[in-house]
Amino acid sequence: EPDAAGSQLQPLALDEVVRSGIADVHALAEARGTDLNLESPQHVVVHGDADALRILARNLIDNAVRYSPPSGTVQVRVVAEAEGDARFEVDDSGPGIPRAERERAFDRFYRRDGSPEGGSGLGLAIVKAIANRHGATVTLGESPLRGLRVTVSFPRAQAATI
Repeated sequence: EPDAAGSQLQPLALDEVVRSGIADVHALAEARGTDLNLESPQHVVVHGDADALRILARNLIDNAVRYSPPSGTVQVRVVAEAEGDARFEVDDSGPGIPRAERERAFDRFYRRDGSPEGGSGLGLAIVKAIANRHGATVTLGESPLRGLRVTVSFPRAQAATI
């Protein structure tokens, strides 16, 4: 379980945690010829568990790379909202998830037909559990890249300054 250790939430730079998640997936993206980009125009701070949030970021970015076709595109964004909220988004150029299946995608061991080999169906369940622990929400939608957009929204209560 991602919150089994019971570590305390501390102010941390979400953009730096996401950069670490990208670094974890960089070799896979390079091997697949995936154009993997990060857009983070400013330092974004949330209260969180750095290790757990790195797992969340890595899972989402890894899924985006794996589900995008070879030579596809994955766009990652970390944004501080004017209201004090923070948002982490991952867009991919893969097949997406049909609207009717999106809620089931968070179920443990759920895998869609045609899923890439090697997955266990736990990635989005883990993401959801980590997000819940941080008071964040995870939504699935359509990406402008024609694939899936995953958005993790952190409420103002989780925003902080370092």
